[in-house]
Amino acid sequence: MPGNRGGRRRKAGRRARDNELDIPQSNSDGHDGAEGSQPKRRLQRLNPQQTQVLEGFFSICAHPDENQRMGLSESTGLSMQQVKFWFQNKRTYMKHLTGKEESYRMKAQNEMLREENKRLASAAKASFCPSCVALPGQNPSVEVQRLKEENESLRQQVSQLRAEAHQLDPSTVNIIGRENDIDAIAELVQNAMHEFVVLSESGGPLWMPVPGGSLDLLNKVAYAQTFGARSSANAIGFRVEATRADGMVMMEAKQIVDYIMDSECYTSFCPGTLTSAKTTKIYKWPTNAGYNGAMHLMTAETVFPSPLVPSRKCTFVRCCRGMQNGTVIIVDVSLDNGDGTFFKCRKMPSGLLIRSLNSDASQVTVIEHVQVNDAGVHELYRPTLSGLMFGARRWLSSIERQSARMRDLFLLTQSTSAANMNGRKTLMKIADDLLAGYANGIAAVPGGRWTILRGAGTEDDIRVTYRRKDDDDDTAVVSVCAAFHLPLPLRMAFDLLRNIQLRPKWDVLVNGNSVREEVAVCKGVGGFDDVSILHIKHNAENNENIMILQNSGYDVSGAFMIYCPVDIQLMNEIMSPSDMGESNKVSLYPTGFSLLPVDDSALGLGEGGATLVTAGYQILLKLARGTGLYPRSVSTAVSLMTENIATIRKTLTNSHPIFYKKRQSPNNLG
Repeated sequence: MPGNRGGRRRKAGRRARDNELDIPQSNSDGHDGAEGSQPKRRLQRLNPQQTQVLEGFFSICAHPDENQRMGLSESTGLSMQQVKFWFQNKRTYMKHLTGKEESYRMKAQNEMLREENKRLASAAKASFCPSCVALPGQNPSVEVQRLKEENESLRQQVSQLRAEAHQLDPSTVNIIGRENDIDAIAELVQNAMHEFVVLSESGGPLWMPVPGGSLDLLNKVAYAQTFGARSSANAIGFRVEATRADGMVMMEAKQIVDYIMDSECYTSFCPGTLTSAKTTKIYKWPTNAGYNGAMHLMTAETVFPSPLVPSRKCTFVRCCRGMQNGTVIIVDVSLDNGDGTFFKCRKMPSGLLIRSLNSDASQVTVIEHVQVNDAGVHELYRPTLSGLMFGARRWLSSIERQSARMRDLFLLTQSTSAANMNGRKTLMKIADDLLAGYANGIAAVPGGRWTILRGAGTEDDIRVTYRRKDDDDDTAVVSVCAAFHLPLPLRMAFDLLRNIQLRPKWDVLVNGNSVREEVAVCKGVGGFDDVSILHIKHNAENNENIMILQNSGYDVSGAFMIYCPVDIQLMNEIMSPSDMGESNKVSLYPTGFSLLPVDDSALGLGEGGATLVTAGYQILLKLARGTGLYPRSVSTAVSLMTENIATIRKTLTNSHPIFYKKRQSPNNLG
C-alpha cells in the first residue's frame, strides 16, 4: 500500500539520519568565504561497524566522559567532536521518542476515562439492585439490559459446555473433590461468571474505595445481602479478602488473554508475585483461534517477598469468555470437596475483565476474592491493609508494569541495531529473573529448593536460607534477609532509597564512591518504574569498572528495588552482536528491598503512615564438606545484615528532612 511504503521510507530516513554526522567544512584554500557567509556543511555517513560501537556504548552509557569519548574515537576512527555530536543527537532523538510515547499513553488514558464517564452516567440514570428486576412501568437501563444479555449468553454457553462435558471420560478427571461431576463444575463456572460480572460493574454499596489507593474493598455486609450466605464463608480459621482495582494496560486485549491463560507465560507476566503456575487438567479447549470458551484446572503459588508472610497455593478452575464489544472475561473459582473443606487458600469468583480501548491499550479490571487461613502471618504485618499483599492492586500493577516495559523496549529497539535490541531484551530478562530470584529466596517456599538454616526473619532474628548451586555441588547460594519497621511513608522511603546522593552512605557495593544512572533499559508505569544501569565512579586509586543492573518499581500497594553488580566486560558481552543464548546462563545474585505501606487513611495510601521494609541479599558460599554452611560464614552474613539495617534506618530517617519539606497534618491546614 502507498501509505505503508511511505511509513517505511520515513523510518529508513530516520535510521539514515542516525548514521550521519553534520560536520562543518571550510573552503579548500584554507580561507573563509565571503564575509558573513556560513561554512559549508557536509554529511558523513557512518559505516555499520561505527554505528554498532556507538549504539552499543549508548545502551549502557548515554553521557560518556572525555576519556570514554577518546576511547570511542580511537575505536571508530571518528574525531572526539564527532563522537560528542553523535551522542547529543542520539539523546535528543530518544527524548523525542519518549515524549511521543507519553503523549500516546495520555490519549489512551483519556479514552479510558471517557468510557468510564459514559458508563457511570448510564448507571446514574437508573440506579438498580443487580439481584432485582425492573419495576412495572419502568424501562430498564441500558446497563441492566446489557447484563441480562450477557447472562443469557452465559447460560447458552454453559448448556453447550454440559453437552460437551458428557463426552469426556469421567474416570480421567482428577480434581479436588467433585472429581467426576462435570455438570457441577459447569454450573459452578456459570454462577461464578454471573457474580464476577456484577461485582466488576457495580459501585457502592458493594465496594468501598480506599483513599488514594486506586483500589476498592468489598463491603461484606452488602455482598451477603446481594448474593446470600456462602456455605463455607464462616469456616473456622479462615478470613475473607476481597479487593478490586482497574487501570490501563498498554497491550492489546488478545495478548493479555494469551499471557493469562498460558500457565508458563502467566508466571513470566508476574515476576516476583507468581512463583509457579501449572495447568493440571483441560476441561474444554476451543476449536477456534484464541482462548474463547477455554476452561481448565490450574494450580498457582503466589509469594510476598518477606520471610514473615507465608506463600499461598491455590487450585482453581480458570475459564475465558468473550462478551459483547470485544470485552473478555477470565474467571477463577476454586472447587471444594464434598464435606465443604478446602486448602489454606480458596478462590471465590475472581479474575479479570478486559475492555479493548484501541489496538495497543486495554482497560483492565481485576478482582481478587479469597478465603484464606493466614495464621502464619507475623504480627508485624497485621496492621497492613486487608488484601494489599496478595490483592487485586498488586496483580494489576504487575500486569501494567510488564506490558509498559515490553512496549517501551519495543519502541526503543526500533531505533537501534539488532545487536542492541537483543542486548536490551536480555537485560530485561535478567532483571525479571533477579526480581523472581529475590522473592523466591526470601519467601523460601515450603517444598522448594531453599533450606531454612536459621531465623524467623525479623531484624532481631535474621533468617538465613541456602540452596545448592546447579553447576557445583561444593557451593551454595545463600539468602540473608530480615523485615523491619521504618517510620517513613512508602513514597518517601522509596525515593530516598533510589536517591543516588544518599546511596554511597548505605550501599556496600558503592562503598562510599559516587554513583550515577547511565541509561534506562526500559521504562514501566510512572517515572520510577524501570530497569536501569548505574555506574560506580571509583577514585583514582581504584581502577575497578563496575556497573549495577537495577530493577525498581513503585505502586501504592508496594514497591521494590532489586539490583546486582555487573562487570563492565560482562555488560559489553551482553550488548555485543554475538549470540546471546549463553547470557541467560549467567549467575547473578540479587540484593534489594521490598516495601509495603502501613496505612494512614488521613493522607492516603503510601503518602502517610510508615513502611515495612524487607532487606535481603544473596551471596555464593562454600559448603562445609558438602553438608551445610560453615558457622563462621553464617555469623558473618548475619552481622553484615544487622549493620546494613542499622545504617539504612539511620541514613533515611536523618536525611528525609533535607530532601522533603515537613508535612503538615490535616488539622493544621488552613
